[in-house]
Amino acid sequence: MASSLVSQPVAVTLPRLGVFFAESVHHARFRMAWRSDPFHKLIYVLQNQTAYQEKAPARETLLAAGALIAIPAGVEHRLHDREPATVFLLCLSGEFVQADREMAALWSACLAACGRGRPLGPWWRQRMESLWRRAVWEQAARQPGSGVAVKAAAAQVLVHLARLTARPQGGDPGKRIAAVLQEIEESFFDEWSLDRAAARTEMSRRAFSGHFRRHAGQTFLARLTELRLNHAARLLRQGHHSIVGAAFSSGYRDLSHFYRLFGRRYRMTPSSFRQLKTET
Repeated sequence: MASSLVSQPVAVTLPRLGVFFAESVHHARFRMAWRSDPFHKLIYVLQNQTAYQEKAPARETLLAAGALIAIPAGVEHRLHDREPATVFLLCLSGEFVQADREMAALWSACLAACGRGRPLGPWWRQRMESLWRRAVWEQAARQPGSGVAVKAAAAQVLVHLARLTARPQGGDPGKRIAAVLQEIEESFFDEWSLDRAAARTEMSRRAFSGHFRRHAGQTFLARLTELRLNHAARLLRQGHHSIVGAAFSSGYRDLSHFYRLFGRRYRMTPSSFRQLKTET
């Protein structure tokens, strides 16, 4: 990783694991000749703006801060700064992308979502930058399992970008609410809050709450609680989880709070529910 000002592109040699995260902080005199790489590449602009150019067919895409572009191996391209930019690179070998059918499908989805450049909203920027920071740390620290962690971070980047295709930003509020509803259904066990959900849709708390109730027919908190308690009940019904484990796996750290919510919904304690379901 390069952390000082550069006037030429960062030279990248992929390690054996086939993944490399890099940083390039451009000097005012930064110049990039036409080049093509033997690996696939994602470029994320952290600060300022640069223009991405392809030689054949000739085209130019302006990438402002928060924009990302996916570049397949072998494409002749260059960056032309409009102002000294800071960019992050994720370089992926063909072997990594073709490791299995699902990974190849993710890369294809990334090209569909970001092959011509795509600005990311605040929510997606935060997620991308967090993954990049973690990967760069793992790459430099070389702790036990760092190689696995770096590859996992790269895979997560591809997953997020592939899902971005199906979850458009901006536009109709109903579509944004539908997108966050889908995301909550897949991650209700995480640290969700009204503020986090509103930020995901780029709405104010008040606007988000109103649109959510109209679209979902219930409040955000009611939907989140429903998803969590349904999952906890499912785990208890299977009989393989303790009450603490079911609560934690569903997103509850406060056991007394979990007991209150569970009792209100099922009219019995979690222990009674677990015993009843394992006996039947």
